[in-house]
Amino acid sequence: MATTGNLTSKASLANIRDAASKAAEQLKPLGNTAAQRFSMATQYAKEQLNKNSDVTELPPKYRDLEEKVDKIKATHEAFLKLSGTYSKKHYDYVPVFSETAKDMASVVSAGWTSLITGSTPVANPNDEVPPSLSHAYCKAAKTSAASLGSEEPFAVALNKFGDTHEAIGEARLKMDEAIIEKFHKPYTTTLNQLIQHANRARRNVQGARLNYDAARAKMKSVKPGSEEGARAEMEATEDAFVAAVDDAMSKMTLVVESPEPLRNLADLVAAQLNYFKAAHEALAALSPEIDELQITSEALRNSA
Repeated sequence: MATTGNLTSKASLANIRDAASKAAEQLKPLGNTAAQRFSMATQYAKEQLNKNSDVTELPPKYRDLEEKVDKIKATHEAFLKLSGTYSKKHYDYVPVFSETAKDMASVVSAGWTSLITGSTPVANPNDEVPPSLSHAYCKAAKTSAASLGSEEPFAVALNKFGDTHEAIGEARLKMDEAIIEKFHKPYTTTLNQLIQHANRARRNVQGARLNYDAARAKMKSVKPGSEEGARAEMEATEDAFVAAVDDAMSKMTLVVESPEPLRNLADLVAAQLNYFKAAHEALAALSPEIDELQITSEALRNSA
């Protein structure tokens, strides 16, 4: 039985050492020295292998702040995946393949011409892929009107339709720029700076807590006569742990109480409102003109 017990003890110790060596690599950023990292890793491995180990609990307020920061981080990530769309060209429609191919061909042709002649290539507006659905409507309407003849009511209507959608397209580009500058970039900054700083401080708490619990465990098993050194180490790691908790709570509070996310959201809504208002006003002005041209067209057809 004694032999079996020794084997079991040796196997457990081997498991702890193996887990500790693996954890040491993961915990490198949290420790300043190799000895400190190994102590942290050993404590971490013990906790993983023994769920009933003595682990220092973090304050409820700290846990509450952690939960809020995680939710705010998830919110920023979710919105950034969407707002990044506004930085892409013609995101609201798929250009016709022939348009994109023609655009690429024009770029290549212009490049060769500039190399041969030494001149600066000049872009042809008719070869460019429209940057928005409204710009694509404008291009299609203007091209069609030109082929029909300027005197036809349908051609007049198409020209007015094209002018209206050109204005709407420009309003949309203005909205895109405003959202990128006043929403997407600020949200990116908050995620990469304020929230990241808070999460780095949380990782420091994890390392300080492991050091403190390792020192407490060492204190419990210290040999007689060595209590003073072990107690001094435990007190020092406790002070470091408390300082790390205070620092992390301060940084997490900055995230939770920051007015920027709501202010940026208000800017997003304002940019959208300006665009939809401009689109509404432009279409409201166009609609009666199209109706009048429709009546004129029917009258001409009836009198023919």
